[in-house]
Amino acid sequence: MIFEELANKPLGLTYIERQQTFVDKKMTCLRRLSTVFIAVFILISINTEVHAQVTSVDATLAKAFATDELLPFLIDAALKNSGDIKRFDKSIQMAQANVKINKNSIYSALGLQASYAYGTNYAAVADATASTNFNRLTTTQTGFYNLGVGISLPITTVINRKHLVKTAQMQMEIFGHERESATMAVKQEVIRMYQELKLSQKLLAITTSNKQSSQLNYDLAEKEFLQGQLTVEQLSRVLDMNNKAKIEYEQTVNLFQTNLMQLETFTGTTLASLLKRIK
Repeated sequence: MIFEELANKPLGLTYIERQQTFVDKKMTCLRRLSTVFIAVFILISINTEVHAQVTSVDATLAKAFATDELLPFLIDAALKNSGDIKRFDKSIQMAQANVKINKNSIYSALGLQASYAYGTNYAAVADATASTNFNRLTTTQTGFYNLGVGISLPITTVINRKHLVKTAQMQMEIFGHERESATMAVKQEVIRMYQELKLSQKLLAITTSNKQSSQLNYDLAEKEFLQGQLTVEQLSRVLDMNNKAKIEYEQTVNLFQTNLMQLETFTGTTLASLLKRIK
């Protein structure tokens, strides 16, 4: 009886169940592979888009540096952002106001006066009934209005007016010359920063190429070392050259970024916004 019961029970999974399990595992693997392929495709698309954007910006920047179209925009932005230029503009406006004040100062001697008073008014009235020719005094309560124009003009005001106006005009001219000097200084500073940025951009392109070449040489040297074609000393020299190329690249990147941030801070605008104005 025991053997008959064991004979009636299935031993392990049936063939259909094993086939179903195999199909389920296969579908799971396919789903995972499809997920991986989709993720890789998305990453490739993103990298391609970013690379295209970077390439476009690099091409625009290279064109701007080649033709120097960017320089006038940088100078204009720096002049608008300069604190010295703003200060001299306000000083010139203040000097212009002083010229007007000094020209109009002569009118301060002219004054208009008006007053009103109320009180007793004494008047002499001839008395016809009197035996003598003496007049009789009468009093009345009346109001009085006074209106007049007066001039009080010191001689020094007349003499100094011309000199005060001339002094204010000369002060305005001095501020104008100082503004011109400040403008020239701003332009020279922008040109200096711009040239340093151009140089660092060229050096960055060179170090990037050197870094890629050094990395390629090291990869080839590593394969040759594994095949026994190079010694440890030779591989070490190639590795040292590769590390120096990487260090030089990072230093150049840092220099380019520093020059870029200094120029953007001085001009008060970003390089990306100015590049949009270049066709």
